[in-house]
Amino acid sequence: MQRDLTGLAGTTFDVVVVGAGIYGALAAWDAARRGLTVALLDRGDFGGATSFNSLKTLHGGLRSLQSLNLAQMRLFIRERRAMALMAPHLVDRLPFCVPTYLHPTRNAVALRIALAITDTVGHDRNDGIVDDTLQLPRGRVVSASECLRLNPLVAYAGVTGGAVWYDYQMRQAERITISAVRSAADAGARVANDVEALALTMREGRVAGLDVRDRRTGTPFHIATRAVLNASGPWAGALASTLTGGRSTAPALRLSRAMNLVVPRFTDAHACGGVVDGRYLFMVPWRDVSIVGTSHDPHDGDADAPHGTPAHVAALLRDAQLAFPRAGLTRDTVRFVHRGLLPMVSSSGTSVALLKESAVADHARDGHPGFVSIFSVRYTTARHTAQAAVTRVCEALGQKAPSVAAPSRMSSAAFGTVRDLVDDARRRELPATTADTRERLARAYGSHWTEVAALIAAEPALAAPLSPACPVTRAEVVHAVRHECAASLADVLLRRTGAGAAGHPGAAAVAATAEVLARELGWDAARLARDTADFDAGYPAS
Repeated sequence: MQRDLTGLAGTTFDVVVVGAGIYGALAAWDAARRGLTVALLDRGDFGGATSFNSLKTLHGGLRSLQSLNLAQMRLFIRERRAMALMAPHLVDRLPFCVPTYLHPTRNAVALRIALAITDTVGHDRNDGIVDDTLQLPRGRVVSASECLRLNPLVAYAGVTGGAVWYDYQMRQAERITISAVRSAADAGARVANDVEALALTMREGRVAGLDVRDRRTGTPFHIATRAVLNASGPWAGALASTLTGGRSTAPALRLSRAMNLVVPRFTDAHACGGVVDGRYLFMVPWRDVSIVGTSHDPHDGDADAPHGTPAHVAALLRDAQLAFPRAGLTRDTVRFVHRGLLPMVSSSGTSVALLKESAVADHARDGHPGFVSIFSVRYTTARHTAQAAVTRVCEALGQKAPSVAAPSRMSSAAFGTVRDLVDDARRRELPATTADTRERLARAYGSHWTEVAALIAAEPALAAPLSPACPVTRAEVVHAVRHECAASLADVLLRRTGAGAAGHPGAAAVAATAEVLARELGWDAARLARDTADFDAGYPAS
């Protein structure tokens, strides 16, 4: 996966996808699989915005029952399964446990019915899932004592029992996005981060090209293309307005701030639900920490405006303390804050109503045939919306949309079962590595772990961890640069290896990463110091 700007400028594409979060990455992959010539751009890094900031769960739409929207639930269940089929090495089965009370909707009978409906609607939830560890059991209602054993963080008073169900968790959500980008590239797409879209070129009344700028050098250039798909997440509305010269009729959706707190590991295997102000917060075990969320409140300003101030963090922390009084949460326990922006349709005070489902807008009605936008909401249904958007692009190109293929494995999932992958990695002989290190690499990189192994085989010193507290190897930093377009500490530590996604990885790990980057990218001392300062500025949590 190389950042080839000459190839971008010298090729005429069927579609340029702008925005390489999970929606744009999956759209580019889908378009390339359908035989279109594709370019995928992002003005920042791949998966660097809202796609990075999530509760890391892929859910089956249990909340859709509140509005009796079984069609939406069915969509969530199907797409949850699709992600497990596409990247089985990067998801885990995750049990949830919420308490029941003597309450009209949160009582044992109501939740037993809800779980039964969910299991019925999702009767095929395990179809095609070949790994036993990813098979999702049926939900169940448990006793009060069992609930408090599984979910010991809530107040005990009033608990009558508990409801347990299963979803998936993304162990490394950042690697799912990178794997989707890589899959698009392996299917023929040209990909580039740090390239900003500036203006559409129109010819004979339709899209003919896109003016862009390389943000690393400031150099502008032109890309010839028959269509542009705007998948820029919270920037989608502003970009649509810019590229149409203010003529976009797509709804000017306001933005809401979504936040999750990263705190020490308070829970065991189960994600724990707690009630505050009539809604559930969840404390989800993830790696060696827990994530608490999600809060939603109105965001003032555009997508570039700062969001998630210390006051917002404090408000979410207060809610978490009420939902989980036995966790002992304090300001000092917050290690990091995941922040993202999502489209909303209305708000009242601090309460927001999110866009219920992601939407696709065709700007032909604005006088720009060949320009399509995605207004994205949920990670779980990204594939579904991406496919709908690519179908609309095909129609805009005046050609019959090729059939949408069933979920296909990402290119990093070229193995039988996850157990096959792990067993093979543990058996391999590789200088300066342990079986546990090789297993960790296999689970993170899937079948591409052999690329990291090749770097270690050629230079065994690269097997060294970044620090005694950070197991990520120097080889992974080199791999991020040579194979995954990384060009900064944040690219590597947040969005390639995830070493800093759960909190600051430590000064020693940052220094070791900077040393490798300086060697790979030719950084001088000033650039090294500047990038280190930029990275550290994201910590502490606020």
